[in-house]
Amino acid sequence: MLRSKRFWIRVSAVIVVAVLGFGWHQVQAQVENSRYFPETGHWVTDEFLLKYESIPNPTLLYGAPITEAFEDTFGTKVQYFEKVRFELDPSLPSNIQVKLSPLGEYLYQEGKKLGLSTNTPACRAFPESGHSVCYAFLDFFDKNGGVSQFGYPISGFEDHDGRFIQYFQNAVFEWHPENAPGKWVTVGNLGLRYFYHHEEDLKYLNPVLEGENIPNVSVLRLRTKAFVSSSVLPTSEKQTIFVIVQDQNFKPISGVKVEFKVTLPDGNTKEYRTGNTNAAGISMLDFSVGTGSKGVANIQVFTDYGTLEGQTRTSFYIWW
Repeated sequence: MLRSKRFWIRVSAVIVVAVLGFGWHQVQAQVENSRYFPETGHWVTDEFLLKYESIPNPTLLYGAPITEAFEDTFGTKVQYFEKVRFELDPSLPSNIQVKLSPLGEYLYQEGKKLGLSTNTPACRAFPESGHSVCYAFLDFFDKNGGVSQFGYPISGFEDHDGRFIQYFQNAVFEWHPENAPGKWVTVGNLGLRYFYHHEEDLKYLNPVLEGENIPNVSVLRLRTKAFVSSSVLPTSEKQTIFVIVQDQNFKPISGVKVEFKVTLPDGNTKEYRTGNTNAAGISMLDFSVGTGSKGVANIQVFTDYGTLEGQTRTSFYIWW
């Protein structure tokens, strides 16, 4: 039986990550004030670690590091995390030298507006930006630092690819009703998105696999990616789906169970089970579209490896 949970990932970033090589290893001498993150294979040190650990829930708001610290093209020392980017300004007082890049402002593109009333005690207006924060989003906002953490809202509730979200200067909130109660609001992965959008050097994503004090870690996380062979098909054509599964260090995992569910434009669903992933972490399956309806077909992918689970989704268009 397919699981009901879903995980939203941008497929454009996914395919690029899938083909990364592992020839480049960044070896960094570690200092006392450092922390290794085995789930992604990167270190956080010095001022960046102090910033990371300055809040009680950094994994929830920042995610894990996806690069080491490095100097960008403007000479600014930065480090990317799944949800944010840190910038170092040594000209500022030591307690505020590290700040969050306004990735929400950099990446926001207007989506479909939702006609929700904001004239209610469950909403708070922010005249600084002309938008309100409401309901569960407001609760999450207040509990996790408010304006000092996320900045001001720069959009209202919007529909982006079927997901209800709201943008802030430094973050994006996502509504996940499939999650357990109390975890319906999450912070989106703007750090990862901006890394690709800003066209950073892909070598920075490679984990630190050499050097002293690197623990020998097993599989801690499933990175599940999926894409189809044809983005547009006729109603009678066959489609091929490719699923790639990697661990926290982007190394392929073999023997992962793969299932997926296709929801056709007319609302009918079909469930499939592919073969387990091979030594390259890849599984693929041909299936018949077999529908007379036209429009977007959505694919949910579910992976299972021991006690670990992964999810993603992709889609294609049935045109004629």
